[in-house]
Amino acid sequence: MVTAASLAVGLALIASACGSSSNTSGAGTTATTTSSGGKTFANFRLAYDTGIDYLDPSLSYTVEGWGIMWNVYLPLIGYKHVNGPDGATLVPYLAKALPTISADGKTYTFTLKDGLKYSDGTAIKASDFPATIERDFKVDSPGVGFFGNIVGADTFAKTKTGHISGITADDATGKITITLSSPQGDFSNILATEFAALVPAGSPDKDQSTTPLPSSGPYMIQSYAPNKKAILVRNPNFKESDFGGNVPAGNPDMMTIDIIGDDTVALQRVISGQDDYDFHQIPTDRLASTQQKYGDQIKVYTPANTYYFFMNNRVKPFDNLKVRQAVNYAINRQALVRIYGGLAQPTENVLPPTYPQYVKLDNYPYNLAKAKQLIQESGDAGADVTVWNHDRGIDPKATAYLTDVLNSIGLKAKEKVINSAVYWTTVGNQATKAQIGFADWFQDYPHPLDWFDVLLNGNRITETHNNNYANFDDKAVNTKIEALKKEPVLTDAVNAQWAQVDKMVNAQAPWAPFLNRQFTDFFNADMDLSCYVNHVLYQFDYASICKK
Repeated sequence: MVTAASLAVGLALIASACGSSSNTSGAGTTATTTSSGGKTFANFRLAYDTGIDYLDPSLSYTVEGWGIMWNVYLPLIGYKHVNGPDGATLVPYLAKALPTISADGKTYTFTLKDGLKYSDGTAIKASDFPATIERDFKVDSPGVGFFGNIVGADTFAKTKTGHISGITADDATGKITITLSSPQGDFSNILATEFAALVPAGSPDKDQSTTPLPSSGPYMIQSYAPNKKAILVRNPNFKESDFGGNVPAGNPDMMTIDIIGDDTVALQRVISGQDDYDFHQIPTDRLASTQQKYGDQIKVYTPANTYYFFMNNRVKPFDNLKVRQAVNYAINRQALVRIYGGLAQPTENVLPPTYPQYVKLDNYPYNLAKAKQLIQESGDAGADVTVWNHDRGIDPKATAYLTDVLNSIGLKAKEKVINSAVYWTTVGNQATKAQIGFADWFQDYPHPLDWFDVLLNGNRITETHNNNYANFDDKAVNTKIEALKKEPVLTDAVNAQWAQVDKMVNAQAPWAPFLNRQFTDFFNADMDLSCYVNHVLYQFDYASICKK
């Protein structure tokens, strides 16, 4: 997904490509459940930013929303709550086991665990799963594109009546069967997203962020006032023993999420003890002093992300490979790292270094003279170029730098910065004919398809809500992606083939990738960071933290 600033793009892109209805969720209940760590405490206070889009699992598509909800709404399968690469390991959540997959890769079978209940006391039923996926379509979830390969999903998407024929469920046995139209290597990861987290059949077909749906996880949302505050409390019907260690009960009995609009204000609230944790990034002008005074209270981490400049292969001058290669030689990636306060590492790869398929590429060392030569050879010297970006955070400084660089190598560049709320849909619209611009990507799930298929498969280019901003349409790359899409298991051999795709893309230079950004988690002095867990997908696991 893109960053929170760009929330709408993510799934509009993916979509094109990112039971009780009473909501009696037990507000006011704060029953204590012993966590696996045995270090419970009363209240964890978070200074959050304004990036929460929704707190409804069918609708949220931001890091902020998912970070809260993965301990609230559980899918049939999910990820281990651990640090490091092992966090990408799929494990059973509401299902008894990982799916049984048919030999042809098209049928997935689960059995729901016995005796599970939602936070309002109603039974969790097998039939809640098809109802959940159908609700996604009914509320126009940005995640519906993930489920388009299910037999009957395309028909249901049009009619929104009846049922999706490719999903069957038996409440008596707990059996759930999903039939796909064709094999899909990342489908288990898709089933682990919040879009597939079970909610009761009959849940309203509209946003329930402020009237929270009953939860299946260790916490439930007690209340949510947009742009002000969210409060999570323990789910009285959650039993850690039901989940075999795959879903810890968590340590805070309550989480109070204070939504703060200003980075400096959020930092000061944590320093003063008003909040326990700062979700915001430490302002660059305060980073050095904060590290000096409070270094042992900061965690620096690199989530799976890539920041890049896209170059539209359909329009001049970037329909010319030499021009695209010139841009890659012309940018000083270390200079761009400095623009981001040093909290980044330079890259030329599509895939981030957190991926097992990553093999470092180094084909475009900084060489301004070579860039100028390529521009002259291309025949496009003096071409007019508009450099696109949104107006949020540090990112505009990156395209200001790029604009200067393009002018220095013989192009005639100017910048166009627009409101972040409309940026992604604007550059994703073919009518805009955006030549070159800023983009970033944060994974939806830890699988190479979430990068190459969504962002660089020419077969998925669309007229609007297009994720492939470069309009990169290389037959050899497309064929390789489509073949790998059918591989159900990421073996070493398959991983090596994905690394080859990264190399193939690099040679055609539809992007100029420039860095993998690092981020900070900052805590007040009362928190015990020996319990800190930073997940490969969901980042800091709020439920894991302890107090001294």
